[in-house]
Amino acid sequence: MNKNELKNILGGYLGREIAGDFRVLKEHEIALCNDAAKFPFEGDSKLLREFCIFADSGTGDLWLLSSSGEIAFYDHDLEFLSEANLKKFDLNLASWLKIAELFCKFETLGDPSSAQKTEFKQSVAKICPQILEIWEI
Repeated sequence: MNKNELKNILGGYLGREIAGDFRVLKEHEIALCNDAAKFPFEGDSKLLREFCIFADSGTGDLWLLSSSGEIAFYDHDLEFLSEANLKKFDLNLASWLKIAELFCKFETLGDPSSAQKTEFKQSVAKICPQILEIWEI
């Protein structure tokens, strides 16, 4: 998937924080983050040939999309941005957007009950159970 296809799919999500850890980058941010010469990070710039950074958490974590259309997550606490430090998911961009929307709805609950937490986890797990490994819910 190239950057133009990515921008077309993200459409109205560009520059929008869907949920706390799901902020889709603006078009110019996508261009900057995926230019190895301009993006200021300590990492493997070859990674940007296979992956495209399309979103962040607002705290330094990154969401990436592989050229084959799979989603990966980079936790900035792992320091070096490399393929070895990516958490890869069996998840495409459309499913990632669905999960982001689920997180958005869950965050609006404020202090969710255990039943609401269970329902949320089950909804996310139907799409991609691995993604729940990132956060303590």
